[in-house]
Amino acid sequence: MAAIQVYALFPRQVQPDSQLYLEPFNWHWIYCLKFPLADLNSLQFSPRPFKWLRYATSVVVGARGNLSTSPDALNLVDYDAGLPSESISLYYHTDDDEKRRMFSADPGLVRTHITSSVSSIQRDHFRENVLRRDGSSCVLNGWGADLCEAVHLIAHSKDDAYIATYSKSHSREPAGDDIIESIDDVRNGLLLNRLVHPLLGKGFAFLMTPNFAMNTDDVDPTAPPLERRYTAQLFIDRPEREFILGNGKLRIFDGPQWPPAIIFDAVYAGAVLHHFGAPGVQDEIDKSWKSILYPWGVATPDPKIAVAQKKQKDAYERQACRDARSAPDVFDLLLALPYIGVPPDRLEDTIRNLKESAQAKEQARVHEKVNAWMEKTA
Repeated sequence: MAAIQVYALFPRQVQPDSQLYLEPFNWHWIYCLKFPLADLNSLQFSPRPFKWLRYATSVVVGARGNLSTSPDALNLVDYDAGLPSESISLYYHTDDDEKRRMFSADPGLVRTHITSSVSSIQRDHFRENVLRRDGSSCVLNGWGADLCEAVHLIAHSKDDAYIATYSKSHSREPAGDDIIESIDDVRNGLLLNRLVHPLLGKGFAFLMTPNFAMNTDDVDPTAPPLERRYTAQLFIDRPEREFILGNGKLRIFDGPQWPPAIIFDAVYAGAVLHHFGAPGVQDEIDKSWKSILYPWGVATPDPKIAVAQKKQKDAYERQACRDARSAPDVFDLLLALPYIGVPPDRLEDTIRNLKESAQAKEQARVHEKVNAWMEKTA
């Protein structure tokens, strides 16, 4: 299958504060990402696919750079070109400043389950704060809060220490305004409908433009180049794409409580790695950065604390299962869709008509069954 293969320079040892860190012998090319041309053609992330490839690679590698056709020289690709017809290999070059700040995306960021809605003081405050900021309706398609969830962009299970370490490592604001210390910070949340929540960070993410590699007209040619936009994109080709995404534009809250760029980048990187990660790249990233992001995974925890945490986790997951069984699923929402937003008086008429129709059908079925029985006994 024809594909674009992207190689990136990764450090053999992560020692950003050491002069040896930038020495050439500490860096080697890793097969990082594989983008099948058929997928890029069907998903249509951008009419300028090489610009999108540059951005997608940057959020995975954790450093800004350029795509080149050569590992030894910076032979830039034509960023305005369309997709090739045959397989090609590209090399992602970064300068020394970007190498110093490089911190790759976490392969473990991709959520494997929906965070439970089990009640807690912090969780309740998180939902209240998200609702207050986002106006009590889905920021993607405007559905009411009863059909939405206050979604953690970086999953709640990652906890405070993780998001603090991750945001500090990826921060690009001089004053550190994009650093988040609490997993339940409103800047780690969005109010999203229940259809897209399960896909977030795996089959669905928001592309923020302008970014260092793309302007907004690289996503929508009719848009002003510097218009601030968050475009919803599916990483799976689904026939209900338009239904799920609507017009694809996120409603933006313009203020300091809005999630910073690095959080949107983290979610986008998770989706890119999940769908386009090359074999072995996750192990390569883990080898370099896992001990920094998960220091508790190396240290030996207090056995009493570990037992208490396991009990809490088990109780949390049992509650999550109960919540999942009682909450409406995707198919419930699809069936309810025609009646969302219908005025109460019209909704009552509709329900009454449906009941009368159902009763008429049941009566016809009974009559047909009785007639058939009478014919047999006649």
